[in-house]
Amino acid sequence: MSSNIVFYLVNTAVAILVSLVVLRFLLQLTQANYYNPICQGVGKITAPLVAPLRALPTIGPVNLGVYASAVVIQAAGAALGFTLMGGLPGALPLLVWSFLSVFGVLLDLIFYALLGMIILSWLAPNATHPGAELVIQITEPLLAPFRRLIPNMGGLDLSPILLFVLVNLLEAMVVNSAARSFGLSSTAAQLFIGIG
Repeated sequence: MSSNIVFYLVNTAVAILVSLVVLRFLLQLTQANYYNPICQGVGKITAPLVAPLRALPTIGPVNLGVYASAVVIQAAGAALGFTLMGGLPGALPLLVWSFLSVFGVLLDLIFYALLGMIILSWLAPNATHPGAELVIQITEPLLAPFRRLIPNMGGLDLSPILLFVLVNLLEAMVVNSAARSFGLSSTAAQLFIGIG
C-alpha cells in the first residue's frame, strides 16, 4: 500500500513538473508575451529545471534545452516509477517513451489552449485577463497557417477545426503508434509515460 502511495505522489509530481516545462517550451515556441504575469511565473518556477541544459541551441523559436529538460525529468520520473513497480526497461525505450510523452503533453496543452480560445471567443471575446490573453497568444500563431489556406467565409473561422484534426492525427499517428512500436504496454509505463 505504501509503495502505491509513493508511486502516486511521484507520478503526480513528475506530471506537474513536465507540464510546466512543456508549457514554458510552448510559450517560447509561440512567442507569447514574456511580460505576461503567467509567463513570468512559469519562467521563474521552471528556471532551475531547465538550467542544466541551457547550453543546448535554440533554433528559431524552438528551444531544444527546454524540451530536453522535460524529457530528462520525464525519464527520471519514469525510471523511479518503474523501480517502484519492480522493473526497469532499457535506457533506449525509456528515452524514446519519454520523448514521445513530452510531445504528447505538448499536443495536450495545444488542444486545451485551443478549446479555451474557442470558449473565450463565445463567452468573453474581449477578455483582458492575463490567462485569456495568454490563450490567444498561444493559439494565434498556430492557427495562422490554416487561416492562410482557408478562404474567408464571412466571419466563420474553420481554422480551429483543422488544428484540432492535426493535433488528433499527430497524437494517434506519431505518439501512440510509435509508443506501440517500442512495446509500451505495461500499466506503469502508461501511467508514467502518459501514453496509452
